Amino acid sequence: MAVGDRDETSRAAVVRLLSSHYGKLGVTVGPGAAWIVALLLAPLAFMVAVSFLEVSPITYKIIYEPTLANYRSLFDGSGAFWQTPFAKALWLSYAIATVTTVLCLTLAFPLAYLLARRGGRTFKVVIFLVLLPFFTMYLVRAYSWVLMFGPGGVINSTLMNVGLIDQPLGIFNYGIPAIVVGLTHAYFPYMLLTLYASLDGLDFSLVEAARDLGASRAEVVRDHVIPLTLPGIIGGSLFVFVPSVGAFITPRFLGQGKVQMIGMLIEGRVAGTYSIGYASAASMFVLVSIIGAMIVAFRYVSIEELGGA
Repeated sequence: MAVGDRDETSRAAVVRLLSSHYGKLGVTVGPGAAWIVALLLAPLAFMVAVSFLEVSPITYKIIYEPTLANYRSLFDGSGAFWQTPFAKALWLSYAIATVTTVLCLTLAFPLAYLLARRGGRTFKVVIFLVLLPFFTMYLVRAYSWVLMFGPGGVINSTLMNVGLIDQPLGIFNYGIPAIVVGLTHAYFPYMLLTLYASLDGLDFSLVEAARDLGASRAEVVRDHVIPLTLPGIIGGSLFVFVPSVGAFITPRFLGQGKVQMIGMLIEGRVAGTYSIGYASAASMFVLVSIIGAMIVAFRYVSIEELGGA
């Protein structure tokens, strides 16, 4: 067989392979699936494996002998298990993430509703202003709040200069309030855009009909708007809650050593003593809790509705 004929046969075989059902599926889904496996599933599988293995404190090499010592070490301490540094950091992270999510939802929902009703130039201007901080690095945005808070920060200094207070207020010092403000500023656009996408598909004639039939504004929101936009509410809440639980940079800057969230605890163990087994076990608790939150969310909305929102 001539070289040209062999090349023609090879091309025909490749065309038949790519034209088949599995060939088309491989071409379209294969690259994305490969990235997911390489950058998500493989590191996740490694983390799960390391959480059940020991690491030599001398050579820092992994000892391939299954053990539960890493999980037991999470709750080592003289007091009850809920008084250990890990448990305190975990519950504090959940509390801060919950407050941040509620605050983002409370601030974003009225604005998203207004944007969905108005649209046009108003939508473009508001979205531009909301996304404007994203033109800078996250590190810079987090550090900018360091200048705002603190006894000598911009907020306390301004209030003292105008005579509203005589001494710096503790609420504007570094700590949990500052962290909540920083996280709300960081993740507010995710909530706003998700809610807007859900409200933009809402048939506002239903709202007007309910008002014509005598329903109050509060009843319209409770009985019509919220149920119809529930996928967007849940989706936006997940987009804010999940990264807030594992936040590291914002708590490090705005906590100033007064607050230790789970991300800071894990980073400290890895950087200080290279306790990757401890860090992996701690991360597993966070991962399982987040998966549990998503399972609960999917009981109320389907994955198709969440994607559509």
